[in-house]
Amino acid sequence: MEYRPLPDDRKTQFQDYLHYGFSLEDGPQSDHETDPDERAGEERALFDGDEMLCVCRHYWFRTRVRGRWCEMPGLSAVASPPEHRREGNVSRLLAESLAEYRERGDFLTALWAFEHPFYERHGWGLATKFVEYECDPDALAFTRESPLAGGTFRKLEADDYDILDSVHAAAHEGYDLAIDRTEEWWREKIFDNWRGDPYVYGWADDAGEVRGYVVYHVRDDDEGKRLQAKELVAADREARTNLLRFLANHDSQVERVSFYDPNETTLLDAARDPGDVDCEVHPGPMVRVVDVPTAIEALDYPLDLDAEFTVAVSDPLADWNDGTFRVAVADGRATCEPTDGPTDGPDGPAATDAAVATDSDVTTGIGALSQVFVGYHSVEDAETLADLEIRTPDARDALAAMFPERDVFLHEGF
Repeated sequence: MEYRPLPDDRKTQFQDYLHYGFSLEDGPQSDHETDPDERAGEERALFDGDEMLCVCRHYWFRTRVRGRWCEMPGLSAVASPPEHRREGNVSRLLAESLAEYRERGDFLTALWAFEHPFYERHGWGLATKFVEYECDPDALAFTRESPLAGGTFRKLEADDYDILDSVHAAAHEGYDLAIDRTEEWWREKIFDNWRGDPYVYGWADDAGEVRGYVVYHVRDDDEGKRLQAKELVAADREARTNLLRFLANHDSQVERVSFYDPNETTLLDAARDPGDVDCEVHPGPMVRVVDVPTAIEALDYPLDLDAEFTVAVSDPLADWNDGTFRVAVADGRATCEPTDGPTDGPDGPAATDAAVATDSDVTTGIGALSQVFVGYHSVEDAETLADLEIRTPDARDALAAMFPERDVFLHEGF
């Protein structure tokens, strides 16, 4: 097996694999609407000789983890044709991708799962939930009477991306895992779309400063025309009120409007009748620690924390993570080093692994550790909802101090 960049002469085959994997219902295609060369990211494939077994795409993102900016590859477009499924090829592709990330020095990666249990078995953990609001435009008409109503709306083009970038940064300043978007990303993923370019409108205050924007399409569905906002982003409450007013003002053109938000439900409190607004919670992207020692040593910790404990990590893909580590924290920094476990067990390697885990202060799967690391789960929640097990109060206190729960919202589509 060989994992390598996609050769130029396999680009059509790459598109065929993606089409079969994600648009099977459309039937075979002789021509594809997108060209891999016109997409952000880099393609990879797993080969057996000359046979291409499965493919993926890597995006090179920059994100914030506990106040620290770092690189976080996004894994996408994982696809395998039916003739090469159930052979373990995708697992090999994922493992090789993690090895590439590790060689680059990256310690965290993210993806959108086509099936959460599949990626959970491979070590990823859910890291974001978000809500989808849907309602008649009239349900948002209360915003017209708000004392915050005012300002102006203006249509924006791709060359205005820098204006929107400042709004996006302000709106997501309080969230970890928010992406620092590049110009290329704005132009390709926000202003361009293979299903048709979206409308993009900004809201400006009376001083002319753009503080909110909405990106949307209008589609026909079973209930009539629906304005579907891909993004509704506001730097503050005033901007959000006026963006909702913008949606309400489409009441003569569409029957329904929909948009996404972080995992909160305040619109139900603001609406005149919360029963007029549908609010559905969805699972978002999943994350995974790529390299345990690098990840733990990358962050800053409380200056008054002085602790030492051992943690046994199970990782189905990355053997460099599958073992026991000694973690020591002092003066705001941490060290994380592999320990030497028992060399012999009464019943062979499996018993030896069990002995190592039993002797450790903490045992965890890499997915649960990833959720705690980014702040999606508190330590207490991970003990209840995931497979984090802590055997000593001191280790529990240390982990809770190192990794308090955070506001996490990774909404980027990739």
